[in-house]
Amino acid sequence: MFFQMCRCDIKGTVVEMDRLLRPEGWVIFREKLESITEIESLITSLHWEVRMKYAKEPEGLLVAQKSSWRP
Repeated sequence: MFFQMCRCDIKGTVVEMDRLLRPEGWVIFREKLESITEIESLITSLHWEVRMKYAKEPEGLLVAQKSSWRP
């Protein structure tokens, strides 16, 4: 039997993490490289700080910290 995995929407997941995570909180993403670049652009638009980025085919690692900045 074959099951196809459906992935969740990255934007929705990052927005929900931004809502739940406290300021100065940390998060570690481990995903495919295409997803890591998309996540990086999303979190920088939310004023998070990228602390570390590591890439090795086919996966990447991104460590970010939520800032206390709010409009």
